[in-house]
Order: sequence, then structure tokens, then C-alpha cells
Amino acid sequence: MSVLGVIILLIMVAIAVAFFIAANREIKVYEEWEYENCELSEELTEQVKQEKAAFAKTYTKMTITATILCILSVIPILCGVFFTEALSAKQVDQLMTGLVAGTIILVAIGVFFFIKSNIIMDSYNILLQEEDYTLNKKSGRRSLNRYAAIYWLFFAMLYLGYSFLTGNWDHSWIIWPIAAILYAIIEKILSLKHSKIAPD
Repeated sequence: MSVLGVIILLIMVAIAVAFFIAANREIKVYEEWEYENCELSEELTEQVKQEKAAFAKTYTKMTITATILCILSVIPILCGVFFTEALSAKQVDQLMTGLVAGTIILVAIGVFFFIKSNIIMDSYNILLQEEDYTLNKKSGRRSLNRYAAIYWLFFAMLYLGYSFLTGNWDHSWIIWPIAAILYAIIEKILSLKHSKIAPD
């Protein structure tokens, strides 16, 4: 069963990678808008604003749904505690496997709503250059994007090097959230820097 599970996992990963590659090709042509100035006509700007306003209610609902699902996702595993004493070790393992699967499904649905709603909302913000996509923030993001690959490769090398040398895989994962927070801080600093030098 373990070999079959690995085979199924690899097939799922292969399908996911194929989707990622296909999706990346589709959006590549629009990628520059995330970093460059979007000059829209007044008519088009007004149309985008109206569409954003119309989507706002749906965005809120999807975000609330995603948040609730992620919070409730831990309940299946917690429920398993009530059966640990009444079942044998083998039965508990089987039960927990099913409950963990249920938790993952709830998280997956929640993440889907998070990603879908934010992709749509970010699209409006990119075009209107609002919130996280003002001209100053775009400039900071563009500056950082030049070195993003090197940045993440460095932390990947640090993570793998530290983990293999120390064997401390249980704790080395902390490198990634630190890298993500540091990345956000650098991006914020760069956007503030561009804000100061931006012409009035």
C-alpha cells in the first residue's frame, strides 16, 4: 500500500506541475503589469473600478469562507482524540489517516477560495494601481524582483546545507518563514525608498 501511495502521490505531483507550467505560460504576457505603470483611459479606469466594486462583496464572502474552513479544519483531528481509548492501535491509525485526509481537504478548499479571490482582487488593484500595487510599491517590487531568484536560491541552499549537515530537519523549516518575512521587509523598505525619491 505504501508503494501504491507513493505512485499516486507522484502522479498527482506530475499533474500539478503540468498545470503550473501551463498557467504560468498563460499569465506570463501580463506579468509586466505587476511591475510597470498601467496607463488606462478614464473610461477603462471607471469600468475597472465598477467591476472591482461589484466583486467586493463576493471577495468578502470568499475570504470569510476560506478563513472559517481553515479554522475548522483542525476539528476532524481533534475529534479523533475521543476514540483513541476505545479503538485498537491499528484502528486508531486508520481513523487518524481518514481524519487527516478530511483536514487536508478542508484546508485545500479554504486555500482555493483564498487564492481565487485574491487573484481577482489583485488583478483589479494592479490595473488601478491601488493598495499593494501603487506606483511606489511597484517600483520597489520591480527592484527586488531582479534579485528574487538569487535570494530564494540562497535560502534554498542554506536550508538544504544546514539540514543535511546537522540532520535537524525538524527545526530547519523555520528558515522559510524567516526568509519570507525578510523578503517582505526588504520589499517594504524599497517601496518606501522609491516613495521618498518619487517626484511630486
